[in-house]
Amino acid sequence: MRKELNLFIDPRSKLPLELKVKKEANGHIISGMLFNKKNKYPIINGVPRFVLETANLAEKQTKVSFGMKWREKRNRLLGYSQPDVKALQEQFMAVLGCSGMSELYGVLRKSRKALNAGCGVAWSEFLFNRNKGGQRHCIDISMAVETAFNNTKRLENVVISQASIFELPYKNEVFDLIYSLGVIHHTPDPRAAVLKLSEKLMPKGILGLYVYNKKPFLRELADSQIRNITTNMSYGQCLKFSKEMTALGEAFSQVKKPLLIKESIPLLGIKKGKYDLQNFIYNHFIKCWFNNKADRNLADLINQDWYHPAYASHHTKEEILGWLKDAGIGKIKIIQPKGWECSGYFISGRKA
Repeated sequence: MRKELNLFIDPRSKLPLELKVKKEANGHIISGMLFNKKNKYPIINGVPRFVLETANLAEKQTKVSFGMKWREKRNRLLGYSQPDVKALQEQFMAVLGCSGMSELYGVLRKSRKALNAGCGVAWSEFLFNRNKGGQRHCIDISMAVETAFNNTKRLENVVISQASIFELPYKNEVFDLIYSLGVIHHTPDPRAAVLKLSEKLMPKGILGLYVYNKKPFLRELADSQIRNITTNMSYGQCLKFSKEMTALGEAFSQVKKPLLIKESIPLLGIKKGKYDLQNFIYNHFIKCWFNNKADRNLADLINQDWYHPAYASHHTKEEILGWLKDAGIGKIKIIQPKGWECSGYFISGRKA
């Protein structure tokens, strides 16, 4: 945590916080306390900790699942290879409603205070930090903050905090840019999460989201039945299962002859046309992600991300647009990169 970037208030009492420093190193407060008469929040390993232990077992399981996922070696290294950078550029452009990198960099340069809500390893900060004079705040509910801090500690304009979207430690209308990529569907109430994020956004500020979409009929059926089992597995057990699903996807990908569907089946969400077998099965029947251009460990963790967290909801475009309307977000843009059509929606807009 950097002292000069402190925007924090007590997320529960909404009162100001005082700072007590125990240890500093390289411009960071490594240990200390943020406190007032109501509450105390420790700073541990450079990260302010605003998350309390919860009795909600589903929330606790999701928090642990992502904490372990983002500390896996492959995810700690996410964003350090050229294939990663290319894929992450595509996602970041889409979530902020940009049609190209020049437009994306323009948005980032204009931002004075940005919030990454659910930062994981904070790849967006160390890859796309285009305004060193602006503040970049990142929160995650899980122990992913440990990895995020290590990835960004050299950056003087970044602060990593362990916090919940539902109890954000900031005043209202303080950020001009907020994005949450693949996070709110892993919360107990995605609509409420959007409303909470909007509270912290300045008028005319940009909100960008990536949210899982509703899958075709048989895929939804398979997901719900399999997840009834996998969400009750340990992290290690589910990772083993996820590796098996990667292997299944790889086996399907070895069938090179295109699959020809001559007639649409609306009930199953299947449209007539030619399909690659692996993508056809992945999109319509079962989650078995595999891409021969990505390394296998990444595929395993992408499948794990789907099968293990207790919270992983799927939504229609109309639902998400309704949340944004309720949150006062307009001028909506939806960008759907090729290959993401059956995965989720990248939606952005501006606060009125």
